[in-house]
Amino acid sequence: MDLQGCKIYTALFPSNECTKAIIQPGITEVIFLSGKYEGTDVFKASKIMLDRAGVSYRKVRSNIETLTLSFKEEDI
Repeated sequence: MDLQGCKIYTALFPSNECTKAIIQPGITEVIFLSGKYEGTDVFKASKIMLDRAGVSYRKVRSNIETLTLSFKEEDI
């Protein structure tokens, strides 16, 4: 699927394997909630790959502490 120019929202900063899957279809921005593994080799490798591919990334800033989603049809 062509995702050229799209953004992806993730809970964690992507691993190096996930980063490959993000770069290949043309995603141009990663917005993540947590950099929990910052400083690890996997995190560093992902950043290098994203930088070289020209994919921007940023941590989301929010004052919301929780979010509840309902998958019940009547709630939609």
